[in-house]
Amino acid sequence: MTGRMTTAGRRAALIEKLAGLPPERRAALLRSLGGAADPGGQEWPLSPGQERLWFLSRFDPADTSYNLPWSVRLRGPLDTAALAAAFTRVTERHEVLRTRFRLRGDAPVQVVLPPAPTPVEDLATSGEADADGTGLEEALREFAERPFDLENEPPLRAGVARRGEDDVVLCIVLHHIVVDGWSLDVLMRELAECYAATREGREPVLAELPMQYSAFAVQERRRDHTAGVEQWAGRLAGAPSLDLPADHPRPSRWSGRGAREELLLPPEEVTPLERVARKRRCTSFMALVAAYQATLALASGQSDFCVGVPVSRRTRSELAPLIGYFGNTLVLRADLSGDPAFHELLDRVREATLAGMRHADVPFEHILAALRVPRDVGRPPLCQAMFNLHSDLPKDDLLGTRFADLDAEVHTIPPSHTKSEVSLDLWRGPEGLGGVFDYSADLFTPATARRLVRGFAEVVRRAGADPETRLSALSGAFSN
Repeated sequence: MTGRMTTAGRRAALIEKLAGLPPERRAALLRSLGGAADPGGQEWPLSPGQERLWFLSRFDPADTSYNLPWSVRLRGPLDTAALAAAFTRVTERHEVLRTRFRLRGDAPVQVVLPPAPTPVEDLATSGEADADGTGLEEALREFAERPFDLENEPPLRAGVARRGEDDVVLCIVLHHIVVDGWSLDVLMRELAECYAATREGREPVLAELPMQYSAFAVQERRRDHTAGVEQWAGRLAGAPSLDLPADHPRPSRWSGRGAREELLLPPEEVTPLERVARKRRCTSFMALVAAYQATLALASGQSDFCVGVPVSRRTRSELAPLIGYFGNTLVLRADLSGDPAFHELLDRVREATLAGMRHADVPFEHILAALRVPRDVGRPPLCQAMFNLHSDLPKDDLLGTRFADLDAEVHTIPPSHTKSEVSLDLWRGPEGLGGVFDYSADLFTPATARRLVRGFAEVVRRAGADPETRLSALSGAFSN
């Protein structure tokens, strides 16, 4: 071992250093060195997570499953010019929002284009339908579900639909390849500050970004995940697909067409399960995952399958203020063999979760490659079911009641697409355990989705009341 860096190592280190430079210094240096391969901007590699989303977009450009819309109702005199200027300022600040994704040879690259004005579209609605809000909702849905051309168009668009005088709905749509849930809070905070600054004729008060997303992507390409991949491959080898009884024949090609059912359990029905979790040195997350696994096992008749959990890879403080895709999927393999009592299942989930968290930074894409999961265009790979307990994402600005000098209120656009066959998203609040259950409308009817939601709620209640209850005894949760 000589300690000398290889040519490839020197090149990677140089790229990482270049990615960390301020945009103006980087542009000047690139010009002095002969510039980028793309005449419109500088090229960088994609992160592993971005690469998978890019492939899915190339595979089916019309699929809008990875469109992330966020809508806010604003009351007060909106200055649309100031709003457009605020969007322009934020996209100038975050390079990833003015990035295009193009193919170079046999590999995709992200091309950061120079700053340019970001328009705010006027989402016109038909006057006849607006009496009951139908026209507005339809305009918002069409705007949210318009496919992105990632090669030639920005991965962000914004539009305003007018409900009445001084009453509008601002709809922001981003492609998942440039944003995650955390990023939405950053976006809304900076957008409000830039809007207020424009209105007041001052510079926005925003701390200088420590780096750009492209630097993270470069770092990710350099990391060696060999040990972690080996651990995951050992735990997940031979894991079968989850086959819930479907109401419709499985399409030959995944469409992402989905629907949603809602869930709300009052505190008195959730608190007993939370007490059980504490006694077993488990978190509420572990207890709810166990209840979800039990529900899926009872519905499918399987004791072995995988559940995916979205996790954030913002493991360093300098990543906190960035907009970008830092998501990953933590794979929890369910083990319900031997008709376990619920507390035994909970212990298994605890062990699987702790083991998984030790290697949570291994990109999901690397795991799929190591397992050599056969590509099936009719279903998501490895994890047909997803679970998420929203508890640690920043959301003060995302859910705020003020946007500069305007009153703000979240405006929900019901989703029409899903990324998995079934997905349960939960949040705990004073009102109890709320959640939404998204499902593939190609496979399941609303009645089946409601039965699964009721079954999950009953498992939560019964397991909380008696953790000695065995899985087979919980089957009554689906009797009605």
